This record gives sequence, C-alpha cells and structure tokens, in this order.
Amino acid sequence: MKKKFLAATVLAAASTATILGAGPASADDVHQIYFAYDTDNGYVSGRLTGFSHDTYQVDARGGQVMVVDATPYWSDATVTITGPTGTLSYQRQWTSVTLPVNGSYQLVVSSPSHSTVDYGLSVKID
Repeated sequence: MKKKFLAATVLAAASTATILGAGPASADDVHQIYFAYDTDNGYVSGRLTGFSHDTYQVDARGGQVMVVDATPYWSDATVTITGPTGTLSYQRQWTSVTLPVNGSYQLVVSSPSHSTVDYGLSVKID
C-alpha cells in the first residue's frame, strides 16, 4: 500500500478512529477536509439554503485518484472540483478524477435552486 499525501494541517497525532470533518463552510470560507490518521478518506456534511455554497479543500499528489460521493444523491446540489490547473469536474452525483498535479483541490458544493439541501460528502484519495 502506498503512503497517502496529507496536508500539513492534517492532525498528525490523531488518535481517534473516526473521520474528522471540517463542518459546513460559509460562502466566504474554505475548510480543510481532514483524514483520520493512516486513512485515505474523509467525510463532511452540511446544509445549503437556496443558491448558496460550501467550499472544502483537500491536498493531494498528481496521479492520485479522488473519488467524491454524496449522500443522499444530488437532487438539488452540484459539486465542482477545481485544482491548480483549473476545473476538473462538475457533477450531480459522484465523480472520480485523476489529479493532474500536486496541490490543493477545492470542492464546492452548491445549490442552484431555492430549496434547502442537507448533504454528506465523502472524499477518498487513492
């Protein structure tokens, strides 16, 4: 198993087996998605209120594959993944993206309608 690249901000001394979530971000904030020590995945959840968005960030290496899945399935929300080279994906349910370069990648969960959407976002990096 190859070692996973984690952000310098990841809690190196994490002693819990639970996935550490960043919590929902406000429209102007970017929150880091933390992976529990020695894991390759993280989970965050939030609530979007009409035409709003939450922004999360994860750091990874070029060549790694990022798999993003949402629960419940996207009905009134989308996720856009951007990185150092620009937009990589814009999806409604799930996506798998091979990352082109080392760097920080942002996941923007947005609601293009007036409805309120509760979501969970799972991010795995292989």
